[in-house]
Amino acid sequence: MRIIRPKKHHESEDYWQPATDIMVGLLLVIILVLSLLLSYLARKDDKYEYETTQTTIYTTDDDRDDTSHTTEWTRRTEQDGGGGGGEKETTTTTVPSAGGGGNPSEDQGKTAVLISVIDEETGNIIKQKGIKFELYADRDAQGGLQALHTYYPTKIEYKEYETDDNGRFYLPEKIVKGWYSLHNLTVPEEYEAGSNKNFRIKKPQDWDDPFLVSVPLSPAKNIIKLNAIDSETRDPVADGVYEIIADEDIVLLDGSVRLKAGQSAGILRCDENGYAESKRLYLGKYRIRQKKAREYYAINDAVINTEVKNSADSEVPICEALCEKTAYTLTLTDEYTKEPIADAVFLRENGKQEKTDENGSILLTDLSKGTEYSLTLDELPAPYRTSEKLSTSFKVNKKGQIKGDAKYDFEATAYAIRFSATVEDRLLRNDVDGVNLTLYDSDGKPVSSWDVGGTDHIIEDLEPGTYQLEIAGRSSTRKTFEVKDVGGLQTQSLYIWTALDFVLIFAGVALLVGFVLLLVYLIRRKKKVKTDG
Repeated sequence: MRIIRPKKHHESEDYWQPATDIMVGLLLVIILVLSLLLSYLARKDDKYEYETTQTTIYTTDDDRDDTSHTTEWTRRTEQDGGGGGGEKETTTTTVPSAGGGGNPSEDQGKTAVLISVIDEETGNIIKQKGIKFELYADRDAQGGLQALHTYYPTKIEYKEYETDDNGRFYLPEKIVKGWYSLHNLTVPEEYEAGSNKNFRIKKPQDWDDPFLVSVPLSPAKNIIKLNAIDSETRDPVADGVYEIIADEDIVLLDGSVRLKAGQSAGILRCDENGYAESKRLYLGKYRIRQKKAREYYAINDAVINTEVKNSADSEVPICEALCEKTAYTLTLTDEYTKEPIADAVFLRENGKQEKTDENGSILLTDLSKGTEYSLTLDELPAPYRTSEKLSTSFKVNKKGQIKGDAKYDFEATAYAIRFSATVEDRLLRNDVDGVNLTLYDSDGKPVSSWDVGGTDHIIEDLEPGTYQLEIAGRSSTRKTFEVKDVGGLQTQSLYIWTALDFVLIFAGVALLVGFVLLLVYLIRRKKKVKTDG
C-alpha cells in the first residue's frame, strides 16, 4: 500500500518515488525466498543423489527371446569436511542386484538395513557374491514374503536379495518397525545354510547409519569312511589306527586358514569289522596314513588320498585300506635246474622243524613285532648238498616289517654233483650215437653203463673222487678223470675212429697224390718247352 505524503509549498514533485518503492519491495521478497531455499538445502536428513546402472541380459528359450534387467542403485551422501573451507566428503554405497533407495518422499520414520554374511565360527565376513536371501515379516519366516522396491528411474520390485563381492547388501528400501526374518536361498559350496535369521527394527535409522544384521553360515563339513581289509583274503582287519593329515591348506571364503598342509586332522580307529569314521572335517583334500596295525600285521606305509566333499553333492565314498600280514618266505631251488627242492628240513630259533613244500618254500606267519627269528638247514634230500651250512635270520621291527616290507622273500640254492659223457669222432668232433659207455669207480667197479645218443645222460648220485670211463669192450679208450664237489654239470668226452673218418682220410690222401702228380707233369712240360726252344 502506498502512503501519500502531503507536498510542502516549497517542494518540487518527485516522479521516481513510486518505482523506488516497488524495487525495494521486490528485493525483500527475493531475500525471503533465498533464505527459505538455503534453509532447505542445509537440511541433512535425506540429502541424496540417486544413480542407477542397468545391465541387460539376453537369454534364448527355444524360439523366444527374453530380456532381463539387473539394476544397481548407488546412493551418494555429502557431508561437510571437518577442516572448514566448505569442502564436502562424498560416500558411495552400492546395493547390488536388489536395486536400492526406496522412495525418498515416503521413507521418513523407517530404517535402512545393511546385511553381512559371516562365518559362524570366526565371525569374519564371507566375501562371496551371489548369496541369495528372501525377507519375511515376523520371526522364522512365519509372516508374508516382503517385496521391496527401487523407484529410480522406474519402480522395480524385488523379492530376492543377494550379496556383492564383499559379502554384503542393503535392503533396497527402508523398512518399518517390527520383527523380520531372512531366509537363506543359496550358499557357497564350502558352507551350509543355517536357520532363518530373525531381527527386530525398533527405531528409525538412515542410510549413513544403517541397522546392521549379520547372517552366520556354518562351514560345510563331512566325514571320512574307511574299511581295513586283508590284502589277500579280503577279510576285515580290526584294531587298525590311521591318522588323517591335511594334504593342502584348508582355506575358507572368510580368508581364514582352518588347517595347514601336513597338519593332523584326526584319528580313525577301526572296529571289529575293520570300519572307521572320522569326525566332521572341513571340505578339502586329505591323506590317510596308518599309525598302528593289528597283531601279526604290518603297518602299511602307503598313503591313501581322499577328498572331503559337501554331502549335498554326493555320498561319502569308503576308502579301502589294504592290510598285509607280516610274512617271511624261504624258497630253496636247484642251482643248476632252478627247480624247487621239496622236503628240505630247517630248524627254527625255537627248535621247531620246518619243511619245504612242493614249491620248495617255507612260509612263516604270525610273527610278533620286535622279535628276531632264524632258519637253519638241518637236512637235504639226496642227492643235494651245499658248500657251507645254510642259515638265515631276520628281525620283525615295531611296525611289523622285515627290512622295510610286510613280506620278505629269501632265496637259497642247493646242488647235486652231476656228470655226463659224450663220444665224438676224432676228425670232426661230432657226437657219435649208439656207443655204450661204462663208468668205473676208483676201485675199478662199474658204477653205471649207458648208451650215448639223443639227449645227455646225466648221473646225479656220484660222490667226489677219481673215476674211469671207457667204451664197452675197448679198454684202450679208458680215460681217468676227477669228479669234483661243485655245482653245475661236469662232462668228459671219448674219441673213436669212425667210417667217416676213414673216408675223409682216403679222400685227403687221394687229393694230395693227385696234386703231386699234376705238379710233376707241369714241371716236366716246362722243361721240354725250354729244350725245344
